[in-house]
Order: sequence, then structure tokens, then C-alpha cells
Amino acid sequence: MDFRTIKNRMEAKDGTGYKNVREIYADVRLVFKNAMKYNDERDDVHVMARTLLEKFEEKWLQLLPKVAEEVYCYLCLIALFSLEIA
Repeated sequence: MDFRTIKNRMEAKDGTGYKNVREIYADVRLVFKNAMKYNDERDDVHVMARTLLEKFEEKWLQLLPKVAEEVYCYLCLIALFSLEIA
């Protein structure tokens, strides 16, 4: 996974894009985790990936209440739609 792929999936209009922000979160984490996995702990790439992952996690925690609200609203919409069909 890489940031260009993430960007392309975020901008996709052909149905191949992300369905929710949790998918984006998982891919961003994967970028940093791979950088740490494939580079020695003393390597600058590993150190920066770890630092950026920590910052990303901090920002994610700030965003999490909005994500939870998004999921809740989506579930409410599904429930409402199901009631209208019945």
C-alpha cells in the first residue's frame, strides 16, 4: 500500500473507492506499518514511519467521535429505509 493508491481510491468515481473512513484508516496504518516492517529500527524510514503513525493515531482519536456518528447515521438510514420498504 502507498499514499498514491490511497489518494486514487479516495478520488475514485467508478465504485472502486473507499466505502468509509475506517477503510482509509486501515490503509494509512498499513503504509506506516510496512515502512517499519521492511526497514531496520535504526533506519530513518523506520523512525519517521513510527513517528508519523503516532501522530496519525493521535489525530484519528480526535476524529473518532465523528466517525462513530457517521456509522450511527448510516445505520439509522438503513433502518429507516428498511421500515419504508416493509
